Amino acid sequence: MPRIEFAANEFGPAVAVDLPDGGALVDVCDDAHAPVPFSCRSASCGTCRVEVLAGAALLEPPKRDELEVLDIFTAAPTHRLACQAVVRAGPGLVVLRSASD
Repeated sequence: MPRIEFAANEFGPAVAVDLPDGGALVDVCDDAHAPVPFSCRSASCGTCRVEVLAGAALLEPPKRDELEVLDIFTAAPTHRLACQAVVRAGPGLVVLRSASD
């Protein structure tokens, strides 16, 4: 079962969630009130950029729409869009923090 940890920031306190079956990171953020800002929720604004500090292998690879938005922001290779990232089922730890400017 993957564990998702969000670092505290100006958007809220740290949050940790166990995700037994994996799933969409946006749903995890909503359910856990994670400190990640959202706007469009459709890979067009980049508001929900997160930096993956650990556990990148537990995330499905980004799709074209996500890669295009990340490219616009010249985001680091460790950045993902929380509205698009999907967590794989299985053991491990994913540690994230907001990458907003």
